[in-house]
Amino acid sequence: MEVYPVSEDTLLMLDNIRCGKKVLEVGTGNGAIAIECAKSGSSVLAVDIDKEAVKRLREEAKIKNLKIETKVSDLFENVDGKYDTIIFNPPYLPGNPKDLKDLQWAGGGKYGDEVILKFLDVAWKYLADDGEIYIILSSFNRLNKIFEMPYKFEKIAQKKFSFHEIYLYRAKKIKER
Repeated sequence: MEVYPVSEDTLLMLDNIRCGKKVLEVGTGNGAIAIECAKSGSSVLAVDIDKEAVKRLREEAKIKNLKIETKVSDLFENVDGKYDTIIFNPPYLPGNPKDLKDLQWAGGGKYGDEVILKFLDVAWKYLADDGEIYIILSSFNRLNKIFEMPYKFEKIAQKKFSFHEIYLYRAKKIKER
């Protein structure tokens, strides 16, 4: 199976994120973001539900002599600790994924935000008090529902396509649950 390629959403993130000292990339896919954070000196844990994506990133990091810890994980399933920066380029398009390949694109459900809501429901537990989350959202998503989560959201970039827009948000915890 192919891993999620470097696409417009990946490039939007690469152009606009700041990697902290300790970075967690959830859904690493092609690994480009984890690689850039590691190059900038961050300690990086990159996780993905796709074993092939994890294997490829592990191999690429070894070739490039970068220290990137990799794990197979469904969101935070195999993650411990707190991170200064959590990065998530989620599957944000509407649809009902049939397999892992579909899940790279379609977040499930009518609005494509089921995985996003699941992620945000627990991400705060892994975020350092002054940490930041970078996440891609889409005009298909129920932004009002997402913005009810316990974070302060700030839109930092966007890109318009013929059938929708994507937005890069930075989110910070506003309270513990």
